[in-house]
Amino acid sequence: MAAAPAAAAVWADVLWCLGLGCLLGAGRDILGLVLGNGPVRCFCWDLLAFAAAAVLVCGFSAGVSASGLARWYMAAALLAGALAWGVALAPGLHRAVAVLAGLLLYPLRALHRRLCLPLRRRIAATAARKRQKNRKKLKKAEKNGKKQLQKPSKVLYN
Repeated sequence: MAAAPAAAAVWADVLWCLGLGCLLGAGRDILGLVLGNGPVRCFCWDLLAFAAAAVLVCGFSAGVSASGLARWYMAAALLAGALAWGVALAPGLHRAVAVLAGLLLYPLRALHRRLCLPLRRRIAATAARKRQKNRKKLKKAEKNGKKQLQKPSKVLYN
């Protein structure tokens, strides 16, 4: 059994793992934003994040940790960091990105409102007038009781 590391070394390891957990949560969040968050994809991203967490804990404990062994508090700190990202940091960041995107896209929306919407309305009005004229022609043809058939000489048989 390995000796317990000093308290300062434990806290340093915990802080490192909290940071790694936040990075892991950010990576999982970016995967979801870029590639989608459907039920199957979400399962795949979670499975990938779980595997990445295992690699991070083992790699951290082997390379940077004072004890050189993977300990339970490292995994707990990694989980806490990932949860902190999802609960505390991600919603505010998503809101800030949405506001920034809204500000950057405002000129395009204004241009769309000024140019495209009136043009679309004109096209729709023209199509409605054309449909109205077609209806009037059909009504006139229906009122005329005489059926218009082709001349027998013009009927083609296959």
